[in-house]
Amino acid sequence: MATPFLVRRRQPYIDEQIFLNTIAHYRRDEDQGEQKLTENGHVPREQSVILGFLANFLWCEFQLRYTAGDPLPDLAELLTKVVAAYEREAESSARLPDDEYIPVFAMDDPIDEYVDFIGLISACVLLHREDLLPRVYTLVAGGAYDAVDLVVEELLVFYLPDRPPVDEWFWNKPYGLLVDVIDSDTPAAKTQAMKKYVSKWYSSMKGLAHFWGKHEKMKPEYSSYVGYWAFCAAAFTYLYDIDDSAYRDELVYPKDLVDYARKTPPPAAKATGGA
Repeated sequence: MATPFLVRRRQPYIDEQIFLNTIAHYRRDEDQGEQKLTENGHVPREQSVILGFLANFLWCEFQLRYTAGDPLPDLAELLTKVVAAYEREAESSARLPDDEYIPVFAMDDPIDEYVDFIGLISACVLLHREDLLPRVYTLVAGGAYDAVDLVVEELLVFYLPDRPPVDEWFWNKPYGLLVDVIDSDTPAAKTQAMKKYVSKWYSSMKGLAHFWGKHEKMKPEYSSYVGYWAFCAAAFTYLYDIDDSAYRDELVYPKDLVDYARKTPPPAAKATGGA
């Protein structure tokens, strides 16, 4: 017997009908986007913009399906489509002249794109899609957002060789609190710092993130809310083997992803270029 939607959902703000209507909305948007690609394929910048929307739809769908309670192995498979969609956008953007170039993730503005990029890396880590991480990195490799953010580099160093040492990050609020986790020297200090970060993650996004407060604006036919998830808190909890009992029940903490990840021991961090 199937588990009822209200039982399996991972956050309480969405109901089954809104979820189904929103997924149907994504399908229509994708169909319309592909049609526009056919009509505007001769306009490179327009093509890149459309492909960006299509990639974002799939990432939003991933988050919404996680929020709605979809099984984690299914979400692990969906990540392949998400990354492929971003690759498609990146290939199109790479063909643009410099004055029209559109980065796949402009991590310095808005914060949403930073959250999305770190979230995508973290989802690959937690769902053991390590095979996708080099492809995710390639989306920013060699560009203005490569090797410039400490938080990103601390995630990548576990999986990619020869990452450079970085001591700056784009968003101090709330990610300075996550840097405190990274810099903590003892397991107890890491737990305490992570508890503070997780508890303040969502409230710190007010006035910064476009996704903040979307659960208050849902309509029966469509939800722009896809979930509020501090995926990177879960990724670092797994990678650093932090005791999460002090913050496990925070609404934004995806604890079942950590449990799923912990079925396999975390990798040892590779040395950075400055080590």
